[in-house]
Amino acid sequence: MHNGWGIKGVSTLSLIILLLIAGTIGAVLSYLWTVGYYVDIGLRVPEGVTTLTITNVAFPLENANHFNVTLLNPTYSRADANITGIALVVTTNHTEVVPASSSPSTPYSLRRGEDITFKCNLNWGDYAGQSITVLVFVEDGSGATKAYQTEFVKLEVIEFDYNTNTTISQFNMTVRNRSNIPLDITKIRLGIEEIPSEDIFIGDQNITFPYRIAGNETKVFSCQFPLWDPETNSGYLGSTNNIVVETMQGYRASHSETFSNPVVLIVSNVTYPQLNRTQFVLTNDPQSPHYVNMSYVTISVGNETFTVAQTNATGILEIG
Repeated sequence: MHNGWGIKGVSTLSLIILLLIAGTIGAVLSYLWTVGYYVDIGLRVPEGVTTLTITNVAFPLENANHFNVTLLNPTYSRADANITGIALVVTTNHTEVVPASSSPSTPYSLRRGEDITFKCNLNWGDYAGQSITVLVFVEDGSGATKAYQTEFVKLEVIEFDYNTNTTISQFNMTVRNRSNIPLDITKIRLGIEEIPSEDIFIGDQNITFPYRIAGNETKVFSCQFPLWDPETNSGYLGSTNNIVVETMQGYRASHSETFSNPVVLIVSNVTYPQLNRTQFVLTNDPQSPHYVNMSYVTISVGNETFTVAQTNATGILEIG
């Protein structure tokens, strides 16, 4: 009977010791798991400094105007983390660091053992499909980085054409959505001028904004827009300008077009041999891109303007 109680006491003590060992091992494994996260993203774990880690990033496909970053200040950090800024590292023709504004705003103090998600306001649509690196800056501490492979979304202008031999008030462009998600077009502009939706057609149908273009769909837009103003002799002809298509989701297409020169007509050698007759020489400048069909000529004399619909082959106008 006495020996049975002794065995039971030893068994209870062994169980307590085993539980203490299991708890210690669990704590060590938890620490190693956290440290392993830093090793996995290529960061060394410094001692005695404030250390920050990025636990999650999100680039929402439906809105390329922002991204989200979740940050953790581990319990083993030396102190609270004073976050001073968030930025993206992106690569086009060269690598650049692009700072982002955020909500909550920075600087922001993140206590040890706490985490928080920042909504960062920065359009990343032009870099969709690329690997983007998120940078988090910390005052007097170790910041954090995390690379993220964004999904491919591409809106593009694949064709642009106009014919000033026919009209100087229209151009056509073909837009393709190369992604799997629908995009809603909200704006088309040439240079700094927006083209009203009532002046944009697909076939003979006028469109309205927002106009949805489905995934992997192609549309041809006809824009009734003056490329040249004969009254002021100014416009887009003879210059290089960007045509930009913008979407509600934050993605855009851009196309650079060098327009041909405008037709230049030169009037010279104006004479008035008779009271009701005007003679002149009309020259189509050699720099003009093509011929022109004359429809009428106007002559202003003082406050009076005469319009003549036809001339003879010698350029002689009969004004009655």
